[in-house]
Amino acid sequence: MMRTAMQVVRVHCPVTGNVLARLQAGEAAALGDDPVLAGVVGVIRGSDVLGAIGPYSGVFELGFGLESFVPGAEALPTTGRAGEAAVVPTVVVKTYAAMDMNIDAELAAIAAVHPWEIPVIEVGMVELVGR
Repeated sequence: MMRTAMQVVRVHCPVTGNVLARLQAGEAAALGDDPVLAGVVGVIRGSDVLGAIGPYSGVFELGFGLESFVPGAEALPTTGRAGEAAVVPTVVVKTYAAMDMNIDAELAAIAAVHPWEIPVIEVGMVELVGR
């Protein structure tokens, strides 16, 4: 068994309820019907380092759910209003990069297409297990 340390990137993308339902039903074409999701996937597919695992490129996974938050008085939310709890359909795009690769340009490109005042883009370390 082989273990490889990798950077993991998770991007929380707001989507419409319709796009979320279509993706959950397995309709891959829905990936291109949301500008934020399409932008994030485009960055991954266009990168030589993000989404690269061994002989594979453009690797990403989607997680489906809801995200909730309460904007403060100083917030400029794209959804919701200050002081009121909001719940939005969300797709989490997870991808990987080798530990020694600089992914700053890709992260900046993802942040540029993201509509949130404070995009939720997580970067961490994981170990992938292989044969």
